[in-house]
Amino acid sequence: MSDDNYNEKDVAFYSATLSAWYTTKFEKDKHLLSLSTAAIGLLVTLATTIGTSAACIAAMYVLALISFLICVISVLAIFGRNSKHLEDLVKGTADKDPVLSALDKLASSSFVFGIIFTLLIGLFSGIENYSKEESTMAKDTETMVTTNEGTLKKSVDGAAAMRPSKPPAQPAGGQGGQSGSSSSEEKK
Repeated sequence: MSDDNYNEKDVAFYSATLSAWYTTKFEKDKHLLSLSTAAIGLLVTLATTIGTSAACIAAMYVLALISFLICVISVLAIFGRNSKHLEDLVKGTADKDPVLSALDKLASSSFVFGIIFTLLIGLFSGIENYSKEESTMAKDTETMVTTNEGTLKKSVDGAAAMRPSKPPAQPAGGQGGQSGSSSSEEKK
């Protein structure tokens, strides 16, 4: 293999690697942007439809929204600054941009914090719903016991009405219509 052939392959390899590196960096930023905006939409929808009953969960919503918003703003700033930095690289006037590096770290870390706060929202909401369900079940059980006790009292109270009553007192001088007919049948 000649030196020219090796140099051509080396240049082609370098070009492909550089292109892949740029693509990876840009794709990362694009995905951070799209996932953060989707997360903001999801959190706003959940907060408005389900709502929050605890201050802790409301604080988590606010922190998650702020984190994802910082990520979106950082990525948009990165996109704006990338073109300027690439121009400076082509001109040979720039080597490394510390602002781009800081924005990249800020976007990544704020996205991670947004995910953590969103997971905490889910955890705290689950705990809160479990506690509400448990207290509802306890109240339902208490209501059932109270209802059953009330039913038993009503049933026992109503038993007095089932007591046999004494036959009405018969007049001393005559016999009633049926008893008279039964005695006349006995005579026959």
